[in-house]
Amino acid sequence: MSTRKAQQLQICEPVPGLQILVKLSNTPLVRTIITTVTHHQLAIIGVVFVATLVFSMRENAPWLTVPKQVAIEFFSAVSQSLAALLGVLIVFLTFTSQLIAQRRYEDYYTLQIQIDQLIRLTQSLPPELSNFDETLIALINYLVPLHLKDFPIWTTSSQVLPWDKLLDNFKNEHELMRVQQKVSLATHLHQQQILLVINNMEEILERFSRLYNRILEMSRFILAIVKLSFLLGVSLLFLLLFGIIDLQRKFPDLSLPVIVSLAIWVLIALLELVLDTWFFYKNLYGSSSHYLRFFPNRNTIINR
Repeated sequence: MSTRKAQQLQICEPVPGLQILVKLSNTPLVRTIITTVTHHQLAIIGVVFVATLVFSMRENAPWLTVPKQVAIEFFSAVSQSLAALLGVLIVFLTFTSQLIAQRRYEDYYTLQIQIDQLIRLTQSLPPELSNFDETLIALINYLVPLHLKDFPIWTTSSQVLPWDKLLDNFKNEHELMRVQQKVSLATHLHQQQILLVINNMEEILERFSRLYNRILEMSRFILAIVKLSFLLGVSLLFLLLFGIIDLQRKFPDLSLPVIVSLAIWVLIALLELVLDTWFFYKNLYGSSSHYLRFFPNRNTIINR
C-alpha cells in the first residue's frame, strides 16, 4: 500500500471516543430510554413537577425552598443560554437554506446545459442511430417543459416515472445495437456522448432528490427552534414572576418544582437537538464505508 493511500485510510478512521458513543447509543436499553424520554416528555415533566411539589410542601423539609436570588439567577442563566442557542440555530438554518437554494439553482442551470447538449446531439444523429430518434425526442420533450419548481420529480411507488421509462428504452436499444452490429468509430463516439449527457442528467436529478431530503431534514431544526423559543418564553415568564412580582414570597414551595421541571425540560430539548443534529450528519455522510462500519442502524433512535 502506498504512503498516500495509508494516509487517506488514517484520516478516515473515526474518533475512538465517537465509536464508543455510537456503540453505546445502539444498545437496546439506551434506545428504549431515549425513545421513552423524547416521546413522553410532557408526562415526565408533569410527574416530576407534582412529585417535587408534594415533597417540598412537607413540614419537615423547609430547607428545600430555593432562595429568591438563586431562582432569579437560574432563570436568567437559562434564558441567556437558550437565547444564544436560538441565535446559533437561526443563523445555521438561514445559511443552510440559502446554500440549498443556491445549489438547486446551479443544478437546474447545469441540467439546462445538458438538455441543450442532448438536443444538439440529437440534431446531428448519424443514420446508423436513427432508431434512437423517437426515444431521444420523447426524452427531450419530457425535460424541456420542466421548471425549477418541478424538481425533484416524484411519483407514487406503484408508478414508473416517464424519465425512467425513456432511459430504460434508450439503454436497452443501445445495448441491443452494441451486441447485434458493429458501428463506425464516429457513430460509436456519438453514441457515447449521448450516454454521457444522459448519465450527467441522471446525477443532477439525483442531486435534486438529495437536496429535497436535506430540506425535509432542516424541518427538524425548525421544530427545535419552536420548542426552544417556547422554553425561552417560559423561562422569561418565571424570571418576571420571581424577580418582579415576587411569586416566591406568596408561594415559597413553588420554586423548587418549577426549577427542577424546567431544567429537565431544557435537558430533554437539548437531547432532541443533539439527535436531530446527529440525524442530519448521518444523512450527510452516510454513504462512506467507514461510517457504515460503525453506524449500521442509521434509522433507529434518530429517525423518530
